[in-house]
Amino acid sequence: MITCLSLLCFDLSAQTQTVTGTVRDTQGATLPGVNVVVAGTTMGTVTDVNGKFSISAAKGNTLTFSFVGYQSVSQKIANADALNIQLTADETSLNEVVVVGYGTQTKRELTGAVSNIKAAELKDIPAPNVGQRLQGRLAGVQINQNTGQPGAEMSIRIRGAASINAGNNPLIVVDGFPTQSGLNVINPDAIESISVLKDAAAAALYGSRAANGVILVTTKQARNGQRNVQFSSFFGIQSVSDRGKPDLMNAREFAQFKKEYYEDAALYEGYKGGVPQQYQNPEQYGPDAGTNWFDVLLRTAAIQDYNLSISTDAKTVQSVVHLGYNKQDGVMLNNSASRFTVRANNIFSVSDKLKLGLNLGVTYYSTNITPGLGEGRNIIQVAYLSDPTLKYRNDDGTYPIGFAPPGMFSTPNYYQVLQQTVNPAKYLIMIGNGYVDYEILKGLHAKASININTSNDVNRQFRPSTILGGPTPAASANASYNTASYLNWLSENTLTYNKAFGNHNLEALVGYTTQKVTTENSNINADQFPDNSIEWLNVAANRIGNVGASDYSLISYLGRLNYNYKGNYLISLAFRSDGSSKFGSNNRFGNFPSVSLGWVVSDEKFMSRFRSVDFLKLRASYGQVGNNNIGNYTYLAGVNPLNYVFNNALASGRGLAGIGNANLTWETTTGYDFGLDLSLLNNRVNFTYDYYKKKTDGLLYAIDIPVQSGYSAVTSNIGRFDFWGHEFAIDTRNLVGKLNWSTSFNISFNRNLVRKLGTNDAPIGGYQEYWDDNRTAVGHPIGLFYGYINTGVYMTQAEFDSQPKGATSMVGTARFADISGPDGKPDGKIDINDRAFIGNPNPDFVYGMTNTLSYNKLDLSVVIAGTVGNDIADDAFQSTENIDGVFNVRKGVAQRWRSLENPGDGIYPRTRAGTTADFRNFSTRQVFSGTYLAVKNITLGYLFPIGNNKTVKSFRAYFSAQNPLMFTRYPGMNPEVGLAGLNGLNQGRDFTAFPIARIYTLGLNVNF
Repeated sequence: MITCLSLLCFDLSAQTQTVTGTVRDTQGATLPGVNVVVAGTTMGTVTDVNGKFSISAAKGNTLTFSFVGYQSVSQKIANADALNIQLTADETSLNEVVVVGYGTQTKRELTGAVSNIKAAELKDIPAPNVGQRLQGRLAGVQINQNTGQPGAEMSIRIRGAASINAGNNPLIVVDGFPTQSGLNVINPDAIESISVLKDAAAAALYGSRAANGVILVTTKQARNGQRNVQFSSFFGIQSVSDRGKPDLMNAREFAQFKKEYYEDAALYEGYKGGVPQQYQNPEQYGPDAGTNWFDVLLRTAAIQDYNLSISTDAKTVQSVVHLGYNKQDGVMLNNSASRFTVRANNIFSVSDKLKLGLNLGVTYYSTNITPGLGEGRNIIQVAYLSDPTLKYRNDDGTYPIGFAPPGMFSTPNYYQVLQQTVNPAKYLIMIGNGYVDYEILKGLHAKASININTSNDVNRQFRPSTILGGPTPAASANASYNTASYLNWLSENTLTYNKAFGNHNLEALVGYTTQKVTTENSNINADQFPDNSIEWLNVAANRIGNVGASDYSLISYLGRLNYNYKGNYLISLAFRSDGSSKFGSNNRFGNFPSVSLGWVVSDEKFMSRFRSVDFLKLRASYGQVGNNNIGNYTYLAGVNPLNYVFNNALASGRGLAGIGNANLTWETTTGYDFGLDLSLLNNRVNFTYDYYKKKTDGLLYAIDIPVQSGYSAVTSNIGRFDFWGHEFAIDTRNLVGKLNWSTSFNISFNRNLVRKLGTNDAPIGGYQEYWDDNRTAVGHPIGLFYGYINTGVYMTQAEFDSQPKGATSMVGTARFADISGPDGKPDGKIDINDRAFIGNPNPDFVYGMTNTLSYNKLDLSVVIAGTVGNDIADDAFQSTENIDGVFNVRKGVAQRWRSLENPGDGIYPRTRAGTTADFRNFSTRQVFSGTYLAVKNITLGYLFPIGNNKTVKSFRAYFSAQNPLMFTRYPGMNPEVGLAGLNGLNQGRDFTAFPIARIYTLGLNVNF
């Protein structure tokens, strides 16, 4: 018996072991104070200041790791190796702190419409612009990548916000500083979190600049007890998919088209010149011969990124230093962008009451982008419209200067245009702030800060004569040298008071701010160079320069009062008064109040019966915000140089360029929001809903005035747009355990209506018959497409005789619907009166979804985004379906009408001179469904086990595919395209943008 007991005791002691390890967050930072418990027992411990733990447990036991604000993790003990545990922030935690205007609040306390996302959730998307990482992640926020040009900004539109002349861009606030440098200069890896203030109540403290919403960017700060080094890097290959490339004729098809074009001209128009030699025998070109001019300009390009972050925490100093470098070569030849960033964020604790802060970020940005590349009938489009029978490179390896094919325009060799254009641009940008925070009394803090944003830009351009002409060089090269400087400083002084009186909780804020923005620029243009060998302007015989300057200033008074009773009944009052030099002397100050309410219903006693409901809060808000993006001197009467004659001699002078308006002020948006936040099933299902309604009044618009004044119009605040919509967001933790699976889904329904335009409600846009696609008219949504309704081709004489027709119509020409005449009724004639609304670029809804899975050391994330119900106008059709023989055309043109015996497919008309212009006019032929579903990113990662390595704390490698899949009926390359971005008045126009690339990336994250 004694022997058996001894053996049993020996067996039990052999199974018990000391388990050690480290707990970190998803960024690799160690987490002190994490609870570590042996499941099913009372045995437990907590991690130390370095995130380390030690606990006795037996093999096969399960350890549970829990920490406030993070999802719990369970780990079964398999061997004696040190454990490396990673905790993911629990975004459903009601105690999670969210950055709001001039402060922070917990999610529980929020009464406005605020979307928040931690940068850790975006780490799996290796994109150089944080806007790309945010696509599909935020309800009510539409983010489009309009162009694949390296360094280009994303288009962002919050809740459909739009203006006539004051833009749609949201206000970007970096660490509390409203800046104009944009998101593109910020390294995404240096960001801690992003908050989007969507309703007027949430954004009211930014007053006259918040009508389009506010994006708050918070960069990384050192945490208590955090001391670590992080390194991350990725390398990717970019290429352009064949989907959506221009479907143009190859060499044989184009030669056949040109041959038939000249034959038809001889048959119907008396042409006697014969078919040019290069088109006489189309069979001389093989089925795959000739030049695909679009592909000639493309290449497979690299993208690379490196980041190093060092965090330290001493007793009195907390510091984060971040260095980053990104280089992106464009998929178009000789185009690239690179960015080097340095950021240092420091907090100095002088005493228990006094803190000093110093944050400084410097970005050096350089690009080489060929000017005039896309966005119109520019280099990309004119290149792919070139004759495919031509060669961009001679057989001997030399390059032709240019071309003048028969019946077509003379052009340079666009391959050489991209290779030989010199256009380096360099930008040095600094965003910094320093502050002093002093606790006067317990709960009463005074804070004074000074913020500075500067930018110094230099752009040098040189274009040799060999790319400025056709088959022969131009007379001279041309060049330019441009500089710009920008200084934005802001001084803010605030008092904040926090106090709890039993069940009453109070937070009050008052502040005074002053801000001034100054810009200066200069440019020199030069030509008459002796040759192409020297690119600098000093050798040019002709140099012309100019300079300019501009500034504006702003002073503001602000205040906010947050109150809650027992944390159940919430109210927030906010107010800002802005005085701006941008506006007329009679309206220099504007006041922007807001109020928002919240009720935590789930804390009420009657909710105890609903055990599946963990949290339910109802919210309501009202507020006003403004839009001041109208230029700095719009309210003044401008002065232009004019020449006069005195005593028969010419004298220079000045004359008024317009009439000033001392009453001019900002556009005002008044908004309401009603929402709820709901958590179910132990916070595994979290749902947010918002309904909003807002009106933008006082839109800046040129109103008609009597011509006796000498002018036809003056800018005034007359115009109104209404907006409303629904937003839904749901986050679910579908599986919890060894296999974790979470889903985030959001969908937004945004609507708008034009209520007032100027004094006589005259529509904006849609007056030209092509390349003027959008019309904004009272009683309709903003920016609808306006043009003709194409009904095919007059196929027979009988059909022609029985149908309405235009002045140049005949059998075989394009046919259109007879909508109206001068008196508003159909009149049997096709003319400018027959244009109608033919499409809507505003989506019925916008959505996004992210799925995240993890199993042991493997993790997978998939991000999708899309729109439904919007239309796109492809302005390239005006050129690619130009059947005058001056451009290459779509393959379908081969099926055009040629005769009664050969009528074609009824889509493309005949090529007879004088009849083809109608077919090119903007019509339903050029409008397509823009509905799409895009897989934005797929990332598969693996966290390598590192054992007891004392140097490397964690090592993760991943593979990522960006833009791998696109599902859409739109025939173009990019359904997110927009000639004017998400500008409401000109939305949805595709005019040959820089193509979007697929990117396949390998990356790693290492924590030391």
